[in-house]
Amino acid sequence: MKRCNKCKINFNTKDNICPLCQNNLIGTNDEDIFPENINLKTNTLILKSLLFISLSTTIISIFIELYVSNSLHYTLFIVGGLIANYILIYFILKNKQDVLALFGRCGVILIIILLIWYFITRNKVITNYIVPSICFLEILFNFISFIVLRKYYIVNYIRLILLNILLLIIPIILILFKITTYYLLSLICLIFALIILLWLIIFYTDDIKDELNKLFNL
Repeated sequence: MKRCNKCKINFNTKDNICPLCQNNLIGTNDEDIFPENINLKTNTLILKSLLFISLSTTIISIFIELYVSNSLHYTLFIVGGLIANYILIYFILKNKQDVLALFGRCGVILIIILLIWYFITRNKVITNYIVPSICFLEILFNFISFIVLRKYYIVNYIRLILLNILLLIIPIILILFKITTYYLLSLICLIFALIILLWLIIFYTDDIKDELNKLFNL
């Protein structure tokens, strides 16, 4: 019998990965009762979600940049970033890691790098367009992934809420401290993050309470 310490569940499976949360299992077992294509199915859903987000982002970026500057210089930068994300997701899926957790970490790291880049160069394009776009992409990816994959993963609601709060705070900082001079993207990101945060709190109150009880032994 194998056990997942994160889900607190025992499994009869030869696989070394938890079929629910994708974490490593401990213990030994010779039987296998799970369908072999469960990872393939979730991977396909992830790639479809990412493809939808990437194409939508590219279209929005082209429209905004043509409207603002009549060029596609920064759209090419964004497309390059999306391609890099595909490569990253490929290696994550290949190694059967927790996609939602790793993508969230990578998004936060990327935002931190961009903010450092801004404070070094003082280039307003970074805070006007790139940082809000990355924040919006991160929120959108987490939302769609949660909707599509919640049947296949043990969802960490507290982590999703904390990530949304962080992505809510960043646009507020950009606007309040006038780090950005173009408010539209930051406001869109702010509103969308607030809506998703309220949605999680209102519709998943019981799940959030259960996680808090487990974390703090209430």
